[in-house]
Amino acid sequence: MVEFKLPIIFIGGIGGSGTRAVANAMISLGYYAGDCINNANDNLIFTELFKRPNWIRRGVAPQKIHQRLALFEQVMREGVSLMSIARWPALGRFWHRQRKGFDRFKDPVAWMTKEPNCHLFLEQILDHWPKALFIYVTRHPLDMAYSNNKAQLGNWGWLFDIDLDTYATPETAQLDYWIRTQKRLNNMTARYKMRIYNLKFDTFAVNPMKDMISLAEKLNTSIDKATLVKATSKITAPETIARWRKHDLSIFTPAQIDFCRTTGWPVD
Repeated sequence: MVEFKLPIIFIGGIGGSGTRAVANAMISLGYYAGDCINNANDNLIFTELFKRPNWIRRGVAPQKIHQRLALFEQVMREGVSLMSIARWPALGRFWHRQRKGFDRFKDPVAWMTKEPNCHLFLEQILDHWPKALFIYVTRHPLDMAYSNNKAQLGNWGWLFDIDLDTYATPETAQLDYWIRTQKRLNNMTARYKMRIYNLKFDTFAVNPMKDMISLAEKLNTSIDKATLVKATSKITAPETIARWRKHDLSIFTPAQIDFCRTTGWPVD
């Protein structure tokens, strides 16, 4: 089995948070993201195994989640094999793209997984891989409220006791989803401390070098400036940053706005 030079990493957050840009930067540092990824760098095998709300809704045992995480690591390391297809037949459609995995590289850094939904399994991931680092990407909550990407809200809102029928607008429901996932993140950060890196995309998009240097420290490695410059050269601030300023914030409750403010986001 090939040994890692650096800790494996997972990159997740609410859809539309900027996880793609962060993943691109980490791939530029030599991380293997898998062969079955889409244009957004989402790991489609992780999606296949874990983006299953009905499975979680039925009350899955923790052991079952860890069994799937073990299968996922096997595929990332060794590729899709007949044995893995026997365990999960749907993996057969990835046979040609993921015939081999991370272990084929002679001088690897480590493997990584970027899939926004993976933050929902943050606790299990960090328990399963004791040395893994989780990069949680977040954006201004009011920008996220007005994002067109509300897939997680529809798929996983119930997990945070959100009943969409009780909200006047999708935006207010989306903001509540952000708030409740953020509260969960705060609890997880208190528990796992140095193993979660909370990356604010709004500042990363403007000054990515600062976060990349901090991430290098988290990974207990040093990365030369030229490599960091190359890894961040294509990162730009999207026009959607601060889109919330163009909208009427009166649709949100004072409690929602206050939470945004107390967590360090401008709302005035």
